[in-house]
Amino acid sequence: MYRVGVAELNGELGISKNPRDGVKWLKRAAEAATIEYPHALHELGLLHERGIDNVVFVDTEYAVSLYAQAADLGYAPSGFRLGECYEYGKLGCPQDAALSIHYYTIAAQQGHREASFALTAWYLVGSPGVLPQSDAEAYLWAKKAAEKELPKAEYAVGYFTEVGIGAPKNPEAAMEWYRKAAEHGDKRAIQRLEGKPPSTQGKKGKRGSSSDECVIS
Repeated sequence: MYRVGVAELNGELGISKNPRDGVKWLKRAAEAATIEYPHALHELGLLHERGIDNVVFVDTEYAVSLYAQAADLGYAPSGFRLGECYEYGKLGCPQDAALSIHYYTIAAQQGHREASFALTAWYLVGSPGVLPQSDAEAYLWAKKAAEKELPKAEYAVGYFTEVGIGAPKNPEAAMEWYRKAAEHGDKRAIQRLEGKPPSTQGKKGKRGSSSDECVIS
């Protein structure tokens, strides 16, 4: 049902584009969602977040509820979306550190690299009563994201390793991570390999701190 719905939405698999029927199929698939097949819930959430003229009205509250259902089934993209929503107050969600970390963790445990890196940011600063600050955990989650070739995570691991945040200083290993990040287009890594000092200036950290977390921006 999910695949048919997506095909009708986008005009794929030789099926004529018919958004209205596509949404009907997605709703049926969402009603039957399981741990193995949570995808329709997320897709419906995206549709209600954006809307389709004369077919789907924008309803961010409903979109959030659909993402939550999918995340509860362990669907990483929904967990990451909700992590962002509760971190930054998107889609009408309140800024809530506990919920943000909860949903990022769901996604990260499924190997979602952006969610893993988001946890790096949280661990760098911590959240009183919710999450203890831990450079070691920040490094570990950054490394998980870097191992999945997320360029900004590769740069961050290089920086952490160079200056000794959450891991022993190791200039040679740091340069290897910078090389990987540079190969994937990270401009800061390219500059570092050219001999310029590590970039931690400019954009502040995700929660307004100007500390070492600048490297995660």
